[in-house]
Amino acid sequence: MGRIVLAYHGCDITTRDEFVRGQIKPRISTNQYDWLGDGLYFFESDWDRALKLAHASQHHPHRLLTKKPIATPAVVGAVLDVDRWFDLTTQAGIRDFTRAAQALVDGSAEKGATPPENKAAFIGDTDLLHRGFDRAACEMVHTFRAVAHHNALIAQDTQAIVASAPYQASRGAFEQGGLVSHRSSICTDTHIQIAVRDLACIKGWFLVPGDELLNDEDLVEAKRRLGEAKRQRTAAKPRQAAK
Repeated sequence: MGRIVLAYHGCDITTRDEFVRGQIKPRISTNQYDWLGDGLYFFESDWDRALKLAHASQHHPHRLLTKKPIATPAVVGAVLDVDRWFDLTTQAGIRDFTRAAQALVDGSAEKGATPPENKAAFIGDTDLLHRGFDRAACEMVHTFRAVAHHNALIAQDTQAIVASAPYQASRGAFEQGGLVSHRSSICTDTHIQIAVRDLACIKGWFLVPGDELLNDEDLVEAKRRLGEAKRQRTAAKPRQAAK
């Protein structure tokens, strides 16, 4: 058994109920703005922050803060059991990232190309939410590990096979938002984010305290609102990232 973590995913209320009822299966996100690389994204131990994202997605649909539109903000909890972490809150994780980042820069230079950049997702985005460089470096960490695991299998080195087994989830601290005070260095929206790569690590879904599943009538109305939000997104022009 690995480390048990309670994590939270901001979403539309219809998605929340579908997860809790077991009507849909989770899927890996591969968006170019997924800063920890591929995975299903959660906020660790902070359902308030997950709900805040869902509200932001609803109020600012043009920013495309979530892959799918959100009409009725909600949050769903998940029980995670993860044994192998790529953890950017540790020195080991930072060393792995540093090595991958340098390889990314060097590889781009050899090809005469420019490496991906961290950039604003919309005008006024000072947090640089589109972290293309960080994403590419994180994915390279997983590539390096896959190569090491492949070589260990060929060499039939049991110890190396175990040591290089694929990471099941990525974890990192994301500093975000304005300062809580001009005297402080703490930001309003800072959080720990998790990207689950091995979906078998998700052991169950649950409602946060005080929430209840929608009844049939409310579910129909929630689906209607979501359908309208989807139509509006489809009709809208693609967002232009700030230069």
